[in-house]
Amino acid sequence: MIILIQSSGDPRSEFEVDQELQRAFSALHSARIRALGGGRFMDGSGYVVLAHDADGTAALAALKGAGVRASELKPHVDPNARRPSGPLLHHR
Repeated sequence: MIILIQSSGDPRSEFEVDQELQRAFSALHSARIRALGGGRFMDGSGYVVLAHDADGTAALAALKGAGVRASELKPHVDPNARRPSGPLLHHR
């Protein structure tokens, strides 16, 4: 699961987004929720990738409790998209 971290001010402020990400990682660590990583998108917003999708609800609650504004990032998937068939990587 990917969680979008919303800064409370100017979304272009890298410092503020970095602070929010640090608070988010601290809150998740305190709640014993494992994150694989995170960072900033090109638009300046932050994100955290959880290790387990099942932790999503608890992670959002922990972030809310820490005062971090966050929401689940749900990527748009074209309704006509099909799952790839066969191996994704070809080994030689």
